[in-house]
Amino acid sequence: MAKGIFHKARRIGGFLLLGLITLGLGFYFLLLNSEGLQDRLVARAFEARLSAPPRPLGGDAIDVVFCGTASPMGQGAAQSCVAVFAGDRFFIVDTGARSADMATRLDLPMGRLDGVLLTHFHSDHIAALGEMHLASWVRGRPQKLAVYGGAGVAQVVDGFNLAYGLDYGYRTAHHTEAIMPSRTAGLVAKTIKGDQVIYDVDGLKITAVSVNHPPIEPAYGYRFDYQGRSVFISGDTTKDDNLIAAAKGVDVLIHEVLQEGLVKATSEALTAFGQPKLGQLIFDTLDYHTTPIEAAQAANEAGAQLLVFYHYAPVPQNALVHRIFMRGVDAVRPEGVLAAADGTHISLKGNSEAVEITP
Repeated sequence: MAKGIFHKARRIGGFLLLGLITLGLGFYFLLLNSEGLQDRLVARAFEARLSAPPRPLGGDAIDVVFCGTASPMGQGAAQSCVAVFAGDRFFIVDTGARSADMATRLDLPMGRLDGVLLTHFHSDHIAALGEMHLASWVRGRPQKLAVYGGAGVAQVVDGFNLAYGLDYGYRTAHHTEAIMPSRTAGLVAKTIKGDQVIYDVDGLKITAVSVNHPPIEPAYGYRFDYQGRSVFISGDTTKDDNLIAAAKGVDVLIHEVLQEGLVKATSEALTAFGQPKLGQLIFDTLDYHTTPIEAAQAANEAGAQLLVFYHYAPVPQNALVHRIFMRGVDAVRPEGVLAAADGTHISLKGNSEAVEITP
């Protein structure tokens, strides 16, 4: 009897499953052929997205959102880009390839963008500067976009303005001055000369700190101080005493990392399989970046509360590569280490010790 009940239940379950599949297929074909249903679904999707409250970024906190964590040879992730919010101020450190797309995907309030801080002028730190300009201009940025950097930043800015100059004019002519005002179109260079405070407004202080990334001189890292909280972003560098001194006591040290073993393995594989020039190029990166263990040592020497890895070389594509990146780090720094990914959000409430992390 029990067996009969079991078989009957199986038949009923089979009929239910078949019914659900039939219902699903029916809805699918209805969706394919009903323009009215398609339009209603699209309208609801827009309504849900645009009616959502804006992300609470800044205010009495420093908020850090990673809009790019890859190196030049990275796959998938956007290249170097870190968004920093403090009060009603918003700065982006570096604009690597795909970072403007990532910033938009993360719903960052691009119309609030006050400026871009370039650590140096390698392509993976500037490639999306033009797109970052557009993303903030179309969303109502109220002034031309300030671009800070060392000697040479004027050349970079002039080059982007020249390349995008026709685009600026086309968009204003088409959409009118009311929508795309020419007075807010374009980039403005702000040249940094030596280690110095480059911004000090409404309680937010940003300090440029020279770091070691030869043959680039100067290359910069940036320290942000606001409401008793602090963040230091390394840019590209070796383990550097100047960085460590400037990062003393920071809440968060965001540091680039290169995994030596993986880079050597990549170089050797490329050379063995007929790409010796690319293999040599990859090998050459070993002498001007920082290993995860060295970054952990730097964080300890600086007394940083939290060390965050970014700008990975190579980008961890899976759990195995991630574990390789972390080899030996625990022995140097058993806790207070975070591997950031695109979209990671760190919030530091003002005048407290709290660190909130959203993956």
